[in-house]
Amino acid sequence: MSEIPDLKDSSGRMRRIVLSLLIGGAVAGIAYFLANAGVQPDKEAHTMHVTRGQMSGGTFVLWVTFVSFAVAVSAALGIQNALAKKAWRAEQQIPKAKIR
Repeated sequence: MSEIPDLKDSSGRMRRIVLSLLIGGAVAGIAYFLANAGVQPDKEAHTMHVTRGQMSGGTFVLWVTFVSFAVAVSAALGIQNALAKKAWRAEQQIPKAKIR
């Protein structure tokens, strides 16, 4: 049974997960500052709620932060796994015969 060295190896997988979490944290931090600057939830204390399900500015900032974190982690991990699989397939290729 052929094993996928980088995909089955816990050190390679852990490296990809940690890198994806770091990228997600950086993207979430940027998204938080952008959403907080755009909405400014602390300055608007006198908001009018039209419906019961209407979210406040602070809730919107948190949602943007969490969604951007999840999307960034998923994308980074997917890209890294695809590159690791491509490298593994390149190693498994049988060299072509050459005529001497």
